[in-house]
Amino acid sequence: MEYSLLIKRIKKGLNPKEEKQFQEWYSSSSDHREYFENLKMNLQNPGDLKVNTSRAWKKVDDKTLKTKNSYWKYVVAAIVVIGFLSFPIYFFLNAPLEQEHRVVNVNELDPPSKGIVFQDQNGNAVTFGKNDSVVSGKYYQANRKQLKIAEVPEAVGTNTITVPTGKQFNIELSDGTKVTLNAKSKLEFPTSFKESEHRKVALIYGEAYFEVTPAAENNDKIFVVENSNQNIEVLGTSFNIENYKEAKIVTTLVEGKINLLYGEDKIAMTPGQQSTVKDNNLEDIKKVNIYEHIAWKDGMFLFKDKSLGDIFNVLSRWYNIEVEFEQKELQEMKFNGRFKQQQKLKKILHIIENTKRARFELNGNKIKVMQYQE
Repeated sequence: MEYSLLIKRIKKGLNPKEEKQFQEWYSSSSDHREYFENLKMNLQNPGDLKVNTSRAWKKVDDKTLKTKNSYWKYVVAAIVVIGFLSFPIYFFLNAPLEQEHRVVNVNELDPPSKGIVFQDQNGNAVTFGKNDSVVSGKYYQANRKQLKIAEVPEAVGTNTITVPTGKQFNIELSDGTKVTLNAKSKLEFPTSFKESEHRKVALIYGEAYFEVTPAAENNDKIFVVENSNQNIEVLGTSFNIENYKEAKIVTTLVEGKINLLYGEDKIAMTPGQQSTVKDNNLEDIKKVNIYEHIAWKDGMFLFKDKSLGDIFNVLSRWYNIEVEFEQKELQEMKFNGRFKQQQKLKKILHIIENTKRARFELNGNKIKVMQYQE
């Protein structure tokens, strides 16, 4: 069952066909029912959060994350309070194409812009800025939050979307596939898949969450996502690809099935698995807590047992910061936390400092990380 449909069901927005699909899924397994009820409880009743800052960064008790079936472990992550908050938090309940996303005044990425840049099949560039006005082309409609490609009878040129620092964007391709792009990401895709053998797109860099329409609804055409060091073959599923680090790609399968192609090798992945491919070599494939890796698309930062270095890598994509660590050991400090993407950077730094493990010196967009001193 697609995650977006479950969110839509909680909002009571399913059409009759989707409601039938949901009821079949819901009644087929006690795990499904437990998953849905936990998710609904968390989304509808987030509540206010009060945190003892002296314990705010302690590791979450492992037993909290124990479930009967590891396939559903990520459900618990969506309802567990994980450290370093001193303010109320909540999940955005809107479906992907309806989300509001924070606009941050930062230096933009490739090319310099104050908004998301769409380059159409003819090479014309359009910038989607802060206003909500609809931009209409011959085969698309767009505004600052989303782009929708209309079906056309012939395969034409290639389009490009570039999302800068501090922003997030939603795309609906001509086959109905939905893509959410994270900050500092770039995607290439054709206007139409009708005359091509596969439905092929390319994630040039960055991070994207895909909800792919089934091959059966598209003349049995497989959906393919190309990266520099791997390809993903998809029949119809939901998955996340992170490709920020050079030559390293992390793929997390939420539901369905995908084939991971790297070098001359091919491996089938199942829901809950995450692969790491570097320089055409498969470094790892393991079971993970899925929601930790897709919370970003719901407007959340979610860290569990993450190093301070990794945390700042994520924050830099939203706040356009440069980080200097006074001591290398500071990069390896492990923390846990969850908070909204709208939170101001100074507030986040203040919360971390309250753990009395690190302190920060902020000068413009430069941050110096130092050992905490009383």
